[in-house]
Amino acid sequence: MCKNSSRRIPNIVHVDVDAFFASVEQVLNPRLLGKPVLVGRGVVASASYEAKFRGVRTAMSFREALRICPKAVVVPGQYEHYADFAERVRRILETYTPAVETAALDDFYLDFAGTERLYPDYQGTLRRLQAEIFGRTGLNVSIGAARTKVVASIASRLERPRGFRVIAYGEEEAFLTQLPVEKLHGIGHVHTGVLAERGIVTIGQLRQVPKPALQAAFGEAIGQQIWERARGLDGREVLLPSTPKSVSRETTIEGGTIDTEFLGGLIEYLSERIGSTLREYGKQARTIGLRIRYVDQFLAHQTVRISKPTNDERELLVTAKDLFGRLFTRRVAVRLVGVSVTNLETDKRQHEL
Repeated sequence: MCKNSSRRIPNIVHVDVDAFFASVEQVLNPRLLGKPVLVGRGVVASASYEAKFRGVRTAMSFREALRICPKAVVVPGQYEHYADFAERVRRILETYTPAVETAALDDFYLDFAGTERLYPDYQGTLRRLQAEIFGRTGLNVSIGAARTKVVASIASRLERPRGFRVIAYGEEEAFLTQLPVEKLHGIGHVHTGVLAERGIVTIGQLRQVPKPALQAAFGEAIGQQIWERARGLDGREVLLPSTPKSVSRETTIEGGTIDTEFLGGLIEYLSERIGSTLREYGKQARTIGLRIRYVDQFLAHQTVRISKPTNDERELLVTAKDLFGRLFTRRVAVRLVGVSVTNLETDKRQHEL
């Protein structure tokens, strides 16, 4: 029994690009290497670790960021380059396992199940993957491995930049117990604040709260999710790439923001990623949707039919920004924005070339 368990690898791997937008800017302009870099317009969309070490955070206003880091270099953002670098990282990941799922803004999930013979030195393989991404793109990534997505994502984010943490089977509870509640991915500041008011500040303390009490406080679905994630439980599998029937990309904003320029920049990046994916699969979309979730969990979503099918990110962006103008009607910070396309059809122009 011990022999079998020792060979059972924590097969779910989370790969997170460190300070993504700012790091791409440093790669594109080597004169920025080692300098604090801020990307964005009204607020900080991304900050290099040189800036983060001085206290700058994503979604912070530039006025505040430059007050605490006056020597920071500000760049407006080149979202088409960020989308290109994200695809380059994904292609490297797919040389290690076909089970690669694009998760959000700058991260990916991989499933290494069944690769034990191919990669007998599992941790060595993950270290090699980390080094190869840096060698071929200039980007540092942090890696976490565990048996579920939720634990792997927490592990990858603990020691950034260039973090590396593997949580062996059976060690999940011990790993999570002493961590603060805010480390649970998907639990926002509002929920964290409510729990803190009740003296619940660690995941171990959260685990002691009965499921019915969490559901009474946060609603049935969110209460169930919090209860499961506090135990490292997560039934989500890594989605295998296949010819898509729809494509979606989304990201969360730590703390939320009401800055429309910042949110518009994220929508531009997500549209770039979707356009690239559609072209890769030789598809065009007839329908596009946008959804935003506010920090108070209110969700707004709308889809519209595009006048003609397209995989051009510029055309997708125009419609996505129009949807955003319709949906962003509350003076409440937004913590999630997502773009999706459906009703896909073959791009006939590819066959005409």
